[in-house]
Amino acid sequence: MQYDGGCYISQVSAASEHEAMRVWLNTLDVKPIDSFSEKDKKRLIMEDFIDEDPILISGCKNIWNICLRVRKNKMLAMINIVKTVEL
Repeated sequence: MQYDGGCYISQVSAASEHEAMRVWLNTLDVKPIDSFSEKDKKRLIMEDFIDEDPILISGCKNIWNICLRVRKNKMLAMINIVKTVEL
């Protein structure tokens, strides 16, 4: 996730890109992220990505992008999802 001048990388296991978004958000540690509170996280979890569909990146396979508004009428977070194979 790219947000407020920082880049935060994590890895989750999920069956689809939508499930990956949910698992990622539920496991996200917001403590090291400036301007992203537990309250913001809880609101996003409650909204359950309504009207948010990951966009397949043109020219790429298994890479999606999604932008989330962390605070209403405020900053956006850009999130990339990369599908890999578990070895």
